[in-house]
Amino acid sequence: MRSKFFLASILLTPILVVVFSTLYFTTGMSPEGTKNNGEFFKSYFNFNQFKDSRGEQDLINFDDGKWVLSVYVTDIEKSTESIYLMRQLNVALNRDINKLKRVVFYSNKLLENDLSNIMAQYPRQTLIEDKNGVLLNVLQRNSKINLNEENPIFVIDPYGRAVMYFSSNTDPKLILKDLKVLI
Repeated sequence: MRSKFFLASILLTPILVVVFSTLYFTTGMSPEGTKNNGEFFKSYFNFNQFKDSRGEQDLINFDDGKWVLSVYVTDIEKSTESIYLMRQLNVALNRDINKLKRVVFYSNKLLENDLSNIMAQYPRQTLIEDKNGVLLNVLQRNSKINLNEENPIFVIDPYGRAVMYFSSNTDPKLILKDLKVLI
């Protein structure tokens, strides 16, 4: 008799958990907001839709399974701060440093000399040209800030989906906290 009761309790426990959690959620007792420190993009978009200047290859290759920490450079001074912060965040991740890669996007040819100087200062990041500025338009449309005035850091998951962005005034410790949860 004891084994039947024990077996019944084992089988009913997952069912009861699902039923009570569903009731809890549908009665309006669900969590409000999120604990993320960044801003989610307004709508879902995939980075595999963006091709290089010839239209043959993707801008970024996601075959390595790494998260992407990136900045779209429109203002060289503000982007220098963001690029420096990206490097600091990458170093602060410590043992998870190999799960992340850094990418800098740009579309303005006039910034190439300044960007080459920045790339020399902060190695191990990829510089990608967005020929038509299509990526900038999609980022602008899906964010609440003006990307021509601010150069936020944004995060792309290993499957090529843009996840969230961090405005330039976000505390780096809070960004690091989010990255540790994501990665």
